[in-house]
Amino acid sequence: MSKLAIGILLSLVLLIGGTIGYVVSAKFTGETYEQSIFAQDESMQNTWGQMEGMMKMAGFTVKNYGETFIKTLEANAKRYENDKGGMMKWVQEARSQMSENAHLKFMGIVEKVYAKKEARQLSKISVVQEYRTWRKASMKGTIGVMVFNFPSDKAKIIEDRIISTKATKKTWETGEEETTNPFE
Repeated sequence: MSKLAIGILLSLVLLIGGTIGYVVSAKFTGETYEQSIFAQDESMQNTWGQMEGMMKMAGFTVKNYGETFIKTLEANAKRYENDKGGMMKWVQEARSQMSENAHLKFMGIVEKVYAKKEARQLSKISVVQEYRTWRKASMKGTIGVMVFNFPSDKAKIIEDRIISTKATKKTWETGEEETTNPFE
């Protein structure tokens, strides 16, 4: 009889301990996802912040152009920071101000900047997707949502923030795309 009681008691202790461990693990997993999302957002901010600096450096190193050209670069980097098409249009227009070689180098820099920005955002989207899937399609995620109130308000804001152009946002709101000539 005492062996049975000890066995039941040990089973109960293991069950309770395992359950507590599982719930605590849900908390740590949720926190890990949130920290990843925060780090992805900070990385995106860093990448976006580098754009203006890279454009300035491009102006200095491509051919050491004058102060007017550098100011034009700065103004247009700000003007077109969320519009790759507009920036490329300006680069095409600015071609007459640069030698062929300088123009090609500058275009390469612009393309690299936008590729880096796109890669950072895609990385963030991937982490957000994993976190949403964990919350909605796993028992641990369900526990994390119910017991620990995941996601935090800060994580929700970051999850929903996608950097895009005004035209793209309008297209998504209306469901209608306006056909434009990207070379005008």
